[in-house]
Amino acid sequence: MYKWLIIGGGIQGSTLAVHLVKSGKVPIQDFVVIDPHEQPLECWKRNTGRIRMNYLRSPSVHHMDTEPFSLQTYADKSQWPEVFFGRYKRPSLSLFNQHCETILDEIHIDQAWKRGMVTDLRRRNGLWEVRTDASETIMSERVVLAMSFSQQPCWPEWAKPFQNDGIYHVFDRDVQGLGQEGGSAAVVGGGITAAHYAIKLSDDGYDVTMFVRHPLRTYDFDSDPGWLGPKYMKRFSKTSDYQKRRQWITNARHRGSFPKDISRKLAVYREEGRIKVIQDEVISCQKTADGWMYIQLKKNESSYTFEHIALATGFASDISRFEWVQKAAQAEQLPFAGCGFPIVGKDLQWGNGLYVMGAFAELEIGPTARNISGARKAAFTITQTVK
Repeated sequence: MYKWLIIGGGIQGSTLAVHLVKSGKVPIQDFVVIDPHEQPLECWKRNTGRIRMNYLRSPSVHHMDTEPFSLQTYADKSQWPEVFFGRYKRPSLSLFNQHCETILDEIHIDQAWKRGMVTDLRRRNGLWEVRTDASETIMSERVVLAMSFSQQPCWPEWAKPFQNDGIYHVFDRDVQGLGQEGGSAAVVGGGITAAHYAIKLSDDGYDVTMFVRHPLRTYDFDSDPGWLGPKYMKRFSKTSDYQKRRQWITNARHRGSFPKDISRKLAVYREEGRIKVIQDEVISCQKTADGWMYIQLKKNESSYTFEHIALATGFASDISRFEWVQKAAQAEQLPFAGCGFPIVGKDLQWGNGLYVMGAFAELEIGPTARNISGARKAAFTITQTVK
């Protein structure tokens, strides 16, 4: 029996593990982290590596450790070659990942790591009982839902018949997309993932066309920094109208955007003719006799054919896909907002001893909940509940 059980070992769950141990409140042997991957942050590393991200969008003070300047101190000590970019000191991906690994090694995360998928969650005799796909049953005083939606790549309806048959999602776990270098490729999407991936494909020798539904948007961050503190969060936290909170979250997020450096690089590639950008919406697709993908657009009557189509269309935020969460919530009569997301307390407790992080906590933490900064805020909040 454990005192804490964290479901999800990505940025969110791993950040909480670090805070619990480094606060001195919960020794590593008192909690367990359940995740379907072999190691922490495996999905994060796969996705960021696949789009060949060089620098994070977030500043250097957003990381997994407890001390705000831990990442900068680590970079200074290790004399890292590629350190920070721009006025916000955005860390290089390699530096950030190495810092994460170092911090997790310091707390001996391997001692708490358990690979598996949760299939059932229920309250029994004052404890939480968790069952996994390995038919294992684990009991814990407290459980933290720290799962992401990274297992739910969003597929437009027109693309679904051709899944891994000419069309693939950039964040599919096993991409059966590109083979030989060169050729023609389309990237569907207009955000930071699409831009990164289009640049990557171009660097690999592909003739790339991006299809975007809106004008290209440039923002330093994916939401205004005012959401990190009281400037906007004071009003957000005061309202008990969760429909209004959801609207604020939706409006605050700069979806389909990227920072200035990516914008400049994309502009250069466009000027050089290496990447073409078409503002229109793909509405249908057919496969030609020779195996190429033929697509039709909503406004433009021109036809386009490609050897490969990559979707950079994000993730589906569908909590109902976590059926075991729905069953547990129903059994414990836990509150949901109209948007389908949990209504939780200021301590991020949803039910008796059941806590949430990441997207599950965004109606309390706000638009930054899914980010590294949101992980830090949630980890700090949850750790404060430990006496």
